Amino acid sequence: MIKSKVIAMYLPQYHETEENNEWWGKGYTDWNAVKQSKPYYCGHNQPRVPLNNNYYRLDNVETLRWQADLAKKYSVDGFCIYHYYSNGLLQMRKPAEILLENTDIKIEYFFSWANHDFRKQWFDGDGRLLRKQEYGEQEDWINHFNYLSKFFQDKRYIKIDGKPVLAIYDIFHIDCFDDMMRLWNKMAKEKGYNGIFLIATKSNTNLRSSDLLKSPWINRVFIFEPMNYRSNGFSGNRIYTSLRRIRTVFIRANNKIRKKHLIQEKFNIKRAYDAILDREMLPEELYGFFTEWDNTPRYRGKSIVFKGGSVTLFEEYLSKIYQKSCVTNKEFLFINAWNEWGESAYLEPDVVNKYKYLEAIERVKRQIRI
Repeated sequence: MIKSKVIAMYLPQYHETEENNEWWGKGYTDWNAVKQSKPYYCGHNQPRVPLNNNYYRLDNVETLRWQADLAKKYSVDGFCIYHYYSNGLLQMRKPAEILLENTDIKIEYFFSWANHDFRKQWFDGDGRLLRKQEYGEQEDWINHFNYLSKFFQDKRYIKIDGKPVLAIYDIFHIDCFDDMMRLWNKMAKEKGYNGIFLIATKSNTNLRSSDLLKSPWINRVFIFEPMNYRSNGFSGNRIYTSLRRIRTVFIRANNKIRKKHLIQEKFNIKRAYDAILDREMLPEELYGFFTEWDNTPRYRGKSIVFKGGSVTLFEEYLSKIYQKSCVTNKEFLFINAWNEWGESAYLEPDVVNKYKYLEAIERVKRQIRI
């Protein structure tokens, strides 16, 4: 039995970028969406407010120091930092680069390549394409690896069996995946590593881990929650996915016709936790868990909400899931998220729960003795 590392998903946003200025307005960060959110039903906990009105900026090194110290204090082992790269274009790069430059910040980390298109979907947008995810040719793959390699060399960057860890959001989106991974593993070995320890993310509808694991390059599959549960239910049953899609179409039609909008999708968080706990896991699958989920700050009446969340429920289920993760020798347990305030999925302290979600993790970790 090993003690799984608790890894929190980390959004490197909350600072001014050219893309956000162009797409959402000058100076936009997710804090704008969080502050402007409103409740849509009785008891709806919106807007979320960070403790002490700490609407921080991630282009400030002291913010990263505070986050790292907080994670260490409450037994969060590291961050999985979203990495945005498309055919030579880097987005939201500053926080990771600040972290790399300041080796006194004591936090382990690795990247998750968020290789998806960007569309105008937030704030009742029309869905038009803002930036298409592209991969280029071999020269771009080399340049991309060389950028990542600067981080791989960092002692804080997590490695397994001499391999730097890298997660990828959507493997099947990469039509050049095999050629790219063949090159990257070759380049990694030339740098003195044993290759790349690759983690594929599972959340898309009807996506199966067994299909992902057919690739010789993929070492593990991370079950991204709660989107995997939202998309696939308990077991990926196609009846469930078909009914969910029909329901979504009905709600969207209602919202076009009537002035009073329905929340697009509501789920019971305890049922989602039950699904995560009871699901039979392959040896190569890694657990994902989450605090709460409510993306009305971004999607307003088109949002997805998991109702019934609480620190007590989170701790009860995390304790059982973490025990199973350790017993089955899984390297990581992922928590969604450290700071996804626009999706109401965060461990950072807010005015309602203060430090309670972090305290729950510390207690759960302390219970497991190896």
